[in-house]
Amino acid sequence: MILKVENLNKTYKINSSFLKKEEIFKALNNISFNLEENCVLSIIGESGSGKSTIAKIICSLIPFDSGIIKINNKNIIDYTREELSNTVQLIFQNPYASFNPKLTIGYSLLEAVDKNIKNKKEFIKQKLSLVDMNDDILEKYPHQFSGGQRQRIAIARALLKSPQILIADEPFASLDVINQSIIMNIFYKIKKEQKTNIIFITHDISLAFKISDKILILQNGNMIKYGSCKDIKQDKTNKYIDELINSQYL
Repeated sequence: MILKVENLNKTYKINSSFLKKEEIFKALNNISFNLEENCVLSIIGESGSGKSTIAKIICSLIPFDSGIIKINNKNIIDYTREELSNTVQLIFQNPYASFNPKLTIGYSLLEAVDKNIKNKKEFIKQKLSLVDMNDDILEKYPHQFSGGQRQRIAIARALLKSPQILIADEPFASLDVINQSIIMNIFYKIKKEQKTNIIFITHDISLAFKISDKILILQNGNMIKYGSCKDIKQDKTNKYIDELINSQYL
């Protein structure tokens, strides 16, 4: 078991001021799931369901209130920041925002390479080939690339850490169908060749069915269903799941 999440809870305090009474927003309510070896897990739900909150918690970008998170049977709170960065990498929805526009792509990628890697340029070249990019991009700047190309470069940068877990937060958002297909095939290749375990954060259940081994469905911070694609498709008892599946044909 690569990742084990048990009874995860997260709340936010909102509308707190001198004149307004503090309110509590329950972002996650007793969420439990696993990520097994050589597995793709998709976390699905509408905006505000808690998908991105889970991703940020696993990367220790935000704290959680209660529950247990273990990676390789080690409690996440026992990881140093460097250890966790080498184990889990997050690809953000907007890859342009995650690159410094004043730095070349080569410099940004070089910063991400572990100091113990001897031939850093060759290592970067290998990861770029995984996302079907050539090393002639290294002297260029982020604004010189399309959204699909920037997403591929962001994936390559995450792979420079050789993470066991790769989390992609809405990686297909704002991409056309052709680029969606290109990115999808890249993730297939990463799973096969790098043996990387992948978590997709998405609202598109049709894309999730194409690539996932397991699916976690959230609604308003609650776990609606967790299981295989077959389990999800065969569940005719839940109205929300039925709406998600039917929405792909609209």
